Amino acid sequence: MPDYGKISDNNSINSLIKKILDELCPFLEEQASAISQLTSIGKALGDKKDINRLLEMILTIARKFSKADGGTIYLVDKQNQNLNFHVIQNKTLEFKQSGSQINLPSVILYNEDTTPNHSNVSSYVFHTGKIVNIDDVYKTQKFQFRGTKKFDRALHYKSQSMVVIPMRNHENYIIGILQLINSTDPFSKKTVPFSRADQEKAAGLANLTSVILTQQNLILEMEELFEAFIKAIAVSIDAKSKHTSGHIQRVTQLCLMIGKAINQDNTILKDTSLNPDQMDELRIAALMHDTGKITTPDHIINKSSRLEMVHDRIELLKTRWNLFITNQKLAAAHKKIALMDQTQKEQLCAEIDARCNEKINELKNEFDILSCINSTKESLDKNLIGQLEKIYAKSDIINGKRERYLSDDEYENLSISRGTLTPKERNIINSHAGLSHKILNKLPWPKKLANIPSIAGAHHEKLDGSGYPLHLKKENLNLQARILAIADIFEALSAQDRPYKKPMTLSQTIKVLEQMGHKKLLDNDIIKIFLQSKIHLEYAKGELSPWQIDV
Repeated sequence: MPDYGKISDNNSINSLIKKILDELCPFLEEQASAISQLTSIGKALGDKKDINRLLEMILTIARKFSKADGGTIYLVDKQNQNLNFHVIQNKTLEFKQSGSQINLPSVILYNEDTTPNHSNVSSYVFHTGKIVNIDDVYKTQKFQFRGTKKFDRALHYKSQSMVVIPMRNHENYIIGILQLINSTDPFSKKTVPFSRADQEKAAGLANLTSVILTQQNLILEMEELFEAFIKAIAVSIDAKSKHTSGHIQRVTQLCLMIGKAINQDNTILKDTSLNPDQMDELRIAALMHDTGKITTPDHIINKSSRLEMVHDRIELLKTRWNLFITNQKLAAAHKKIALMDQTQKEQLCAEIDARCNEKINELKNEFDILSCINSTKESLDKNLIGQLEKIYAKSDIINGKRERYLSDDEYENLSISRGTLTPKERNIINSHAGLSHKILNKLPWPKKLANIPSIAGAHHEKLDGSGYPLHLKKENLNLQARILAIADIFEALSAQDRPYKKPMTLSQTIKVLEQMGHKKLLDNDIIKIFLQSKIHLEYAKGELSPWQIDV
């Protein structure tokens, strides 16, 4: 404390009190400010997006509590090989840097021979876990301070006292280092060693820093795990079908392009926009929209022809038709054997062969018709349906037993007018949207992502209520769900990998979208923004074949 001299009378006492108060007030105000900033740390804990800001606040308060002129916070890298600078402050030099602003080499924790680096004080504290308090860095022989001395020479500064404190997490692992430089006496303004009390205050803040960093790392790790889980599910669903691989990724790409265009639009939906959390909802919902397909049988998802199940049953029909042909040949042979004793056997045998060849040609023609119906990607015309019905009505006698040309199930599949799925199979496919909603609804989504199940489950809904699974109308479908529906249809119409149809050209796809918009099946405003912002062209250049890009 300063020497205030002898106290002789009341005036002297009053003068002394005033002098003491004048000198103490700045110090008390500084301490009050530090306490106020310490309180603000708690308020800032919720701001997980800017960890450097939190570290800056903590270092500032640690410096004030310990009266340090400067300080540094190092964090250990993921490989536990280096201490990286994260925050640097120096009051005298009016110097503050954090994060990517810092361009200083990391502190190496291990020597080239893999032994611990004990020559650097921060590295020593990392390896030993001990607090190091140094009165004068230029007089100690225990550590090398090449970096500190180089810093001093470059900036005409004098580092003297130093305290270095480990930052431990809840598992007692050291995750960083708090280093404070040049404790300053508040009265004489001279540099002094760090007191025991100052050291303990700084250690307390180092512990607080560790708690915050651990919390933020856990949050980041959970977010990374969550993202990886979502992407793994999306990849698994895409991989479930060899024919729709990449569908989910392309739909997600389209959704984000549309969402961005809506946010940039200032005419059609100028009063509507998606905030970052809503964009994240849209992205995740798009990645998860086909989750329900994990319950759909593979042979239905991959059904590329009308008769396909585990395998294409056209091969069974081919075998059956060969049997019918062989049966005709055997029947003809038996008839010719019965004519051996007749005088006109040559003429009669010729007639038998002619009738046999006629039936064989008819059978071959019928099989060609069935093969064409099975593999065509076009809708069946009335002529093909009529020929199919005639074949379905036919049968033959083989080994004394009547065999039908086609079973009921084969006829049902071959008579599908469009695509490759029967009504029953179509219902199974369609059920995936409801299952997506049901599965995703079981997950404990955070509040800001709570709409993901309803967005993902509504990607086949129509604005007039004619969609599925819930027949929702426009007023019950949020903006993200309406975007997802458009992206899903656009991708499906133009996709080149669908086994049951030919891909549409860009102009055809646009025409279908516009028609659905005019009929109020899809959101016409979103379609207008989609086309006016040229998203369809940007997407087509990366995902469609050149022959499809006809606009």
